[in-house]
Amino acid sequence: MVKRNIGRCLPAAVCMIIVTGCTASGRVAPAPVLPTPRAVADLVLPMDAFDLPAPARELVDKARFLLLAGCTGTFGARLERTPYPDHPLPRNALAVGWLDGAQAAKHGYANPPSRMNPGYTGYVVTDDQAAVLDGTKRSFRGRPLPAGGCAGATEAFLGRGTLDLLAGRPARLRVEQDLFILADDAAEAAFRDSRSRAAERAWSACMKAAGLDYPDTSAAIGDPRWAVTAANDELPRVPLSAAELETARADVACRTRTNYHGVRLAALRDAQQKIIAKNRDRLNRIKIINQVQLENARKFLAGEHAAPW
Repeated sequence: MVKRNIGRCLPAAVCMIIVTGCTASGRVAPAPVLPTPRAVADLVLPMDAFDLPAPARELVDKARFLLLAGCTGTFGARLERTPYPDHPLPRNALAVGWLDGAQAAKHGYANPPSRMNPGYTGYVVTDDQAAVLDGTKRSFRGRPLPAGGCAGATEAFLGRGTLDLLAGRPARLRVEQDLFILADDAAEAAFRDSRSRAAERAWSACMKAAGLDYPDTSAAIGDPRWAVTAANDELPRVPLSAAELETARADVACRTRTNYHGVRLAALRDAQQKIIAKNRDRLNRIKIINQVQLENARKFLAGEHAAPW
């Protein structure tokens, strides 16, 4: 059996410091601004404009699952939701290494207690259900499967109306997921950016002044006295220690003092802008697909569009 969990990992104004520089013509022109995020709502990035806000994404996910469940149900292989442990993170928080002050003061470097996500992106898939979903066979139990299986039929339903908007070029199955591939490329470029490395050095110097010696933020989070590794992240943690709380609080203070998050955000913003410039047509297609899927999902959930099965 295979467990499928399709998730992904939101916005307001960003405080800015404006610096000016000279252009070739001698005129003073604004240099790229350095954001100073104070809350997760400030973690706004250029690629956000091509995605859906979280509530809209949840609505599309709900419609997608109900369509998949309905289609597989007609073949006697109905999907069922499977709640899963979840530590929801705000959009862009992970990409900029966000450490929340209130969270750190209460939980140190630990995630808050996980909650069972009752959403529509987690489900266990049997071999029979996989065959019906993916259309790996022409028929199932004597009944012909739709082209591309139930997954293909569901995406065709959610994408109804995109063909004209996409200049007659049909969308590839789940092409909107390419947005997250491009965002990962930007995150990798931002991680290699010299500004990100300088932010780590400035943070390290601040921590050293506080009596804590770590070369970078990941070393503090990964301190073996409290690190939770991928191998045991679902096991009970060791008790929260005074040392961890002290370190996490100092960590937050140094990230604020050095504008660590702002520098990381600026590096990621610039990396995303470069990728957008090279992939604007591709991203605009994704934006159209997302908007059409949202409209069709709303109509389906409101009973205005009936599923074709």
